[in-house]
Amino acid sequence: MKIKETLLGLAFALGLVFAAGYSIDNRGFHSGLSGIVGCMLILVAYVGFNWQKIKAGNPHTRHLLWGLGSLLAFIIVLDILEVVLT
Repeated sequence: MKIKETLLGLAFALGLVFAAGYSIDNRGFHSGLSGIVGCMLILVAYVGFNWQKIKAGNPHTRHLLWGLGSLLAFIIVLDILEVVLT
């Protein structure tokens, strides 16, 4: 296995662990910096594993990338709203 694939796999695994920091309780949805970093690591790993498809213009891969990016943006907006409203 190449070192690049190993590092991307590690980034994905760490992203899952950090993203698991999100929780929903009676105060609402909150995570902090670790959840945002986890989502970014997942996004970076996805882009790294599918870079050739993205460069080639594969529509399915690009749609999934936009979906993941939109989800990350939505989570960041929720975190900002939580800070502003509390």
